Amino acid sequence: MPSTTRKVDYDQIAHLYDEPGRDFEPDPDLLRFLKRRARLDLSSLRVLDMGCGTGKQLTADHARLPGLRLAGLDLFHGMLEQARKRCAAIDWVQADSTHPPFPDASFDYVTNQFSYPHISDKVQLIRETYRILKPGGQFAITNIDPWSMPGWVLYRFFPAALARDLADFLSEDQLVSMLTQAGFWDIQVRRQLKRSEEKLGDFLAYASQRYRTSHFMAIDDQAYQDGLAAITESIRRSGPDARLPSELCLIWFLADKPGSGPAAG
Repeated sequence: MPSTTRKVDYDQIAHLYDEPGRDFEPDPDLLRFLKRRARLDLSSLRVLDMGCGTGKQLTADHARLPGLRLAGLDLFHGMLEQARKRCAAIDWVQADSTHPPFPDASFDYVTNQFSYPHISDKVQLIRETYRILKPGGQFAITNIDPWSMPGWVLYRFFPAALARDLADFLSEDQLVSMLTQAGFWDIQVRRQLKRSEEKLGDFLAYASQRYRTSHFMAIDDQAYQDGLAAITESIRRSGPDARLPSELCLIWFLADKPGSGPAAG
């Protein structure tokens, strides 16, 4: 890992990170998981969001499924303070995702959304997730796939962010291999590539607020300032209304824990 890597302190930006544009719908993978177990009482099922941040996903899940027992785990107190303000009915836990303070076979469904790249010991994360899942439970991972989106406008102006992602993210083969070695099976992978155009002036306004994404927070100060300067120069040449093509690829992994427990019903 490069020595210039910046570790993001989410306690410092929690009150800014929780912005209106980051709203969530109920987790569709969770809804599909529950549909297959419709004969079970919701109150008997437990769901965990590992790296839950400010709790928007779980709050959206709770609004749709108020009888479901939900828990959110995050390393940062500041993020959990925002989550508690959002929904007091959810069990918010401050802990490290590689050492979740739960007994074996505690949860039917565990999700990790946009957080595993920040965890250095990914093998331990996956092993611990397997441990706390009930037999027949499911692990759902959502993130971007940097290998499938070289045309992302953020990477164009901030190449250090791409280098950081290629170091911190796992390729599809690597992640599937880790899941398999931990004991998961029936691993499903799907992608969604979205292409768009970004107006230069709008992108500069976004990028100038460094807290808007961990990609800006994780690179060093010089790389960040160089990126802003490159956008500004592009605007000088082409104008703020000029548009650049961009793309973003989301990737989902669904992995089941073998067994015949209640979650497998």
